[in-house]
Amino acid sequence: MAKKFDSHQAKQFLEKREGQKKEKNEEERKEILQKIIQILKEELQGSPVEVFLVGSIVRPFSFSEHSDVDIVLKNFKGDRFDFWTKIEGKISRSIEIILFEKCHFQEFVIKEGIRVL
Repeated sequence: MAKKFDSHQAKQFLEKREGQKKEKNEEERKEILQKIIQILKEELQGSPVEVFLVGSIVRPFSFSEHSDVDIVLKNFKGDRFDFWTKIEGKISRSIEIILFEKCHFQEFVIKEGIRVL
């Protein structure tokens, strides 16, 4: 005789699995956050560039395996795409380089972002 489906048990299993995935993603977010801060400081320390991180990388439990790292650069005069590929190669993660002067959410960047430099 086939075992009857237990929806309560299935729900508990799925909640546990989802919780474990969220914890794993959060640990990965913290590791990537530390790594990207270190890389950005190494690359831009002493320059006039201000650097902010925004998006899911700065919000606990918002980061997933599909998330990129959003980096906002203020006063950056170099080639954005050269810098982009260099940083993406070092972090082995998809990133987005946003020029502060051209972004439409500057107040949000200053208020909600993490200032790296």
